[in-house]
Amino acid sequence: MKDIRLALAGCGLFAESHLQALRAVPGARAVAVYDIDRGRAEYLARVFDVPTVCDSIAELCGHPEADAVDVVTPEHLHTEAVLLACEAGKHVFVEKPLALDVAEGDRMIDAFEKTDLVLMPGHILRFETKYASLREEVASSRLGRVVSMQARRNRPRALLGRYSRVHPAHVNCIHDIDLMLWYAGQPVRRVRGYERNIHGGSKPDVFWGVIEFEGGAVGVVEAAWLLEEQGGVVLDDAFHLMGATGAAHLSAFPPPLSYWTSDGFAVPDVSYNPLIRGAAFGALRDELSYFCDCVRLRRKPEVIRPVEARNAVRVALALTESAAAGRDVEIQDWR
Repeated sequence: MKDIRLALAGCGLFAESHLQALRAVPGARAVAVYDIDRGRAEYLARVFDVPTVCDSIAELCGHPEADAVDVVTPEHLHTEAVLLACEAGKHVFVEKPLALDVAEGDRMIDAFEKTDLVLMPGHILRFETKYASLREEVASSRLGRVVSMQARRNRPRALLGRYSRVHPAHVNCIHDIDLMLWYAGQPVRRVRGYERNIHGGSKPDVFWGVIEFEGGAVGVVEAAWLLEEQGGVVLDDAFHLMGATGAAHLSAFPPPLSYWTSDGFAVPDVSYNPLIRGAAFGALRDELSYFCDCVRLRRKPEVIRPVEARNAVRVALALTESAAAGRDVEIQDWR
């Protein structure tokens, strides 16, 4: 089995999770890292035995030993890294959201469509067992056609400062927007967004969005950064789907595993990227393993296609536009 050698663009907290997950992916290894904070890049290189720390995105994307570039930069820097990697003949995994602008997403997609290179957006929930199982149930038609969907993805207020660089529609809701597009399998007709700023930060800390699909289904997404972390609950995630002949509900709380210690009540992550024996398993490991398999086989991803990630960005942008304008927004440019 051919080893897949990856160059990691960005060395933040989730990039560290990527490196932990690569430890659990057979035949995959990181050969280079880059971050604007070179000290941080050097630290991760030492911890994860990565041989090269690059001085620029361009140097990283052109690294002669790398088969692929794993883009885990801040959202507004995705386009530069993805296009430089494409020019260098590298396959690319790029974290969600694909972009913060539809035109930028289209530039990436168009660049890769002219090649046999793999471009895979990172929508981790398509690889999480519960959400993927719900997709199988919807596809089987046992629930009938999708009528309505409700999702929440709420987080502790203490984390907002770390993620407030972009609107919650692009950080939290983008996951559930993508799931709803996946489950409904239809274009979106119109949306209505609502936002509130309870604590006066640079971005809203409460967001609701209503999504109307062409086939008549309706989806509602919720994201709030208001949880009290002292309670030990860091994932208030749930998804409810109503079909014409059945319904489904999944939730991250109450959790399947929890601890009571002298430090209080704690809920470990057992779904997205749980740490076991020094490596990250769960959905993140499965997602990166799938990407590496696609690279080995020169096969375009089927579980998640770039155009689907682009359409999720289109819906998120329409929701934020609607919230700012206080009116419905019609969606025209579907691909």
